[in-house]
Amino acid sequence: MVTIRPATRDDVEHVIALRTQAFNINEHGRDSMRKDPRVEEVRVAEVDGSVAGTARAIPFAHFFGGRAVEAVGISGVAVAAEARGRGVGTTMMRELLKELRPRVPISSLYPATVPIYRSAGYGFGGVRTFWKTRLDALPHTGPLRASPFTDDDIDEVNDAYERFASGTNGLVRRSADWWQRRVFADWENRIVYRYLVREGDDVTGWIVYMLSKADGESWRLNVDVRDLVWTTQAAGRTLLSLAALHRSTGQSMTWPGPPTDPLADLTAEDPLENGGTFRWMLRLLDVPAAIEARGYLPLVEASVTIAVRDPLFPENEGPWRIEVGGGQAKVFPAEQADATGDVQAWASIWASLHRARDVVRIGGLEATPQALETLELIFGGPMPWIADFF
Repeated sequence: MVTIRPATRDDVEHVIALRTQAFNINEHGRDSMRKDPRVEEVRVAEVDGSVAGTARAIPFAHFFGGRAVEAVGISGVAVAAEARGRGVGTTMMRELLKELRPRVPISSLYPATVPIYRSAGYGFGGVRTFWKTRLDALPHTGPLRASPFTDDDIDEVNDAYERFASGTNGLVRRSADWWQRRVFADWENRIVYRYLVREGDDVTGWIVYMLSKADGESWRLNVDVRDLVWTTQAAGRTLLSLAALHRSTGQSMTWPGPPTDPLADLTAEDPLENGGTFRWMLRLLDVPAAIEARGYLPLVEASVTIAVRDPLFPENEGPWRIEVGGGQAKVFPAEQADATGDVQAWASIWASLHRARDVVRIGGLEATPQALETLELIFGGPMPWIADFF
């Protein structure tokens, strides 16, 4: 029998052991978890009285349509090797989602494996893309001066980050704790370098990076960027030129960015390579609340009726009438639906990852032609992406 309960301090070593076996966490990472285990966010699964699984629920928010939507990120899902294949992970996820639904409208995660999360109602919500270019292709000089980014600058930088993030879909709202644990800390215990640029009194860009050994080289290095945000051409060119200063000993630079990164237009040629894409997943826990929580293009005035297939939460099924205007949505019960889809499919549409007509091609949605046009009008927007890993 599988039972799910909140973790206690007595469970910390069990949780660390499970995560280490699942993700090959190094000694520095294990020590970091011991120092700050965040027990209140952790759940454990017991099988016959022994801890055999764990998961962590991290509260934060995602920006969608200019609004921060409260969410919980699921992380560190691990099951003991001897307990795998017995439904422990599936049971743990479903019970955790039932706990979370009254608190937040959406949940997100990075899947180590897709089927278990799809069966819990997650669909794909966006991408985390890494770009790579040669250091010698970057601008050698920039128009601004970069200065060290200290802890005293975090509030000011975070204000600039929120202005930037509100113009995208998917980026995570960052608390001061998030900056320290997710942006500035490195699980490989490398030195983290950080710089910012200002134009007048405003922060217009920053870079956070580490150095790593280049593949197949005895002494050359790569610039591994954790965070790179720029809001003006001058800021972008200055930060690229800062990275280029490593070209005497370095080969390349990698950074997380949107699926199509305009930063490429500031390089001398077009040497960008896709260094890898990791699609993250999204779960609409409360469909009406999720639709009302995100923002929409202010000029869109439209309505459509939908229904949702959700075996875990029948209360999501509807039908629902969505009325959008003035940058916000209202959801009301309806008599019938012009578009019916799986909850996984609605997650991708809600996030602006997939157009409704593409979801029809995938097989997750049936809709009238007019409903397809309306859904694409309502949920159109920039493709969602995340810079952070959790």
